[in-house]
Amino acid sequence: MNLDEINEQLFNLPKVELHCHLELAFRPSTMMEWAIEDGFKIKTKEDFAREFLILEPMADLPTVLNKFLHTRDRLSSLERIERLAFEACEDMYLKSNVRLLELRYAPSFTLDVFPYLGAENLHGAIMKGCVRAETMYPMAVGLICLLQRIKSHKENMYWCDFAIEHKGEFLAVDLADNEVDYPPKQFAPMFDKAKAAGLGITIHAGEPALPGSPNNILASIDYLHADRIGHGVQAIHDEKVIRRLVDEKIPLELCPTSNWLTQAVPDLASHPLKQLMDLGIKTTVNSDDPGVMGITLMDEYQIAHKTLGMSLDELKRCNAWAAEVSFIPQKKKDHVWKE
Repeated sequence: MNLDEINEQLFNLPKVELHCHLELAFRPSTMMEWAIEDGFKIKTKEDFAREFLILEPMADLPTVLNKFLHTRDRLSSLERIERLAFEACEDMYLKSNVRLLELRYAPSFTLDVFPYLGAENLHGAIMKGCVRAETMYPMAVGLICLLQRIKSHKENMYWCDFAIEHKGEFLAVDLADNEVDYPPKQFAPMFDKAKAAGLGITIHAGEPALPGSPNNILASIDYLHADRIGHGVQAIHDEKVIRRLVDEKIPLELCPTSNWLTQAVPDLASHPLKQLMDLGIKTTVNSDDPGVMGITLMDEYQIAHKTLGMSLDELKRCNAWAAEVSFIPQKKKDHVWKE
């Protein structure tokens, strides 16, 4: 089978995307347009990449955060936010054949710098963009409310309550940011509340290549009621964590390119996606930050197949697991997802 035939088979595979940050899922041409409108001196794609993209392993956190903030600071109007949401959905379908899409966003991240937008308006603009995509393409989209570890308990509880108030539009809550200095247990009260309200729970845990990282996976399960683990790539280094994930059938939302760019793994060939699957863990393939990282979900499937040696049947199994554990309601799934 030649390369074109392999790529065609990979594209034709209907896909599920469980782990994608909306704010960083921009269409590059659109972000470049907004940057120029906002006064950036960008004349070439290289200029744009230097300011907005992460294409090589991250040398230091401040450089990375600057690029995230450059992106966030372009989200200055509801029109832009609606367009961002619509194009993120449209590109997932057109470029990667995604049929079930979960997008997570942190209201606090955008409203920190644009408070005048208002939480209700921000959420409404995102919903409008997603619904427009759902009417145009055979896909189902769901939202996850992301809480930031670096925020105060009071502020995170506020956004937890916001997610509960918008249950149905928000399907779940997530916890992200610096897991090293902000371990899971202290966030238990808000996740107790979210779980009791019937929201799904996915937690960023076990991502950085540091000794205590796998323990955050266990803490997220024990204290935060995690239904799924975002990343969890360091589980490969701890047999106890592997056993828990297998025994409790807790899936990992793995993101190969992101894990390489953040130096969670030393190179793409070292990514343990296939190893974790072979050990009996429910593994799923995701893009994380496709806009800022200059990738698509299709790129991740090509890496899984060509670099990690995963077969088409194994990738189908990853998608079947992803569809099964997606927080999107079954009735909505059934319209666009056939086994």
